[in-house]
Amino acid sequence: MPPACLVVLTDSLYLPGTLRLLQSWSKHNPPLPVIALSKDPATLVNARLISLSHKRLLIDSADYASIRPYKKSRSKRHAETFYKFEAFRDFGYERNIYLDSDILCRRPAPLLHEASPYSLLAALDTGFQPTRGYKGHPQEINSGVLSIHKSIQGQKAIGQLKEIATQNPGRSGYNAGDQGILNKWIHQRDIDLELLPRDYNLIKKDYADTTELKTCRLLHYCARKPWFEPKQEPEALEQLWLDNSEIE
Repeated sequence: MPPACLVVLTDSLYLPGTLRLLQSWSKHNPPLPVIALSKDPATLVNARLISLSHKRLLIDSADYASIRPYKKSRSKRHAETFYKFEAFRDFGYERNIYLDSDILCRRPAPLLHEASPYSLLAALDTGFQPTRGYKGHPQEINSGVLSIHKSIQGQKAIGQLKEIATQNPGRSGYNAGDQGILNKWIHQRDIDLELLPRDYNLIKKDYADTTELKTCRLLHYCARKPWFEPKQEPEALEQLWLDNSEIE
């Protein structure tokens, strides 16, 4: 069985991020087969995406019709976040490395594709702040970077995630989104999890300067995306994404 593949989830809005992610990953890491997932057929025939990917698969939105979208202010995309469960498909590899499309790879990330005895590798969500109504756990992983072993790949895992999202999604917001569902599943199923170092998922919104970029491997542009039309002059980290240059 091949050791690993890289899985991305994209659409017309996130395609610029997906392309930049794949370009930056290939600059710093050994080549891996890339599997692109999307609900949008037009995105999957993008010439640049075709050149950067090994396989492109269409997601059937009807498979997620039973999941009630969680309420999130100013977001029209919340229903589609559950498509991330498709990263747990069995594509025929030892590990599926899933990366959100708003990530920029700045250095090698060997822990993601090297052999590990753990079923799941992920970093803590450093920006996680449980609300008064949150019924989860004091520490939660961020679902933007995942290394998924074959032991938890396949329709069984996807079905379990969908079941939680349908029957026990939580009240609203984070608790009911894809990341909250994934954290519930990890604890309910006692998934053996290894925590990745912070530099494997450095979340942009959690800091304001560039100090940690000296060691950052994967820079995660949570909140506003750097390829959106800027409302003002791009800040240093946004400019870093735009030109993919180094900040000293």
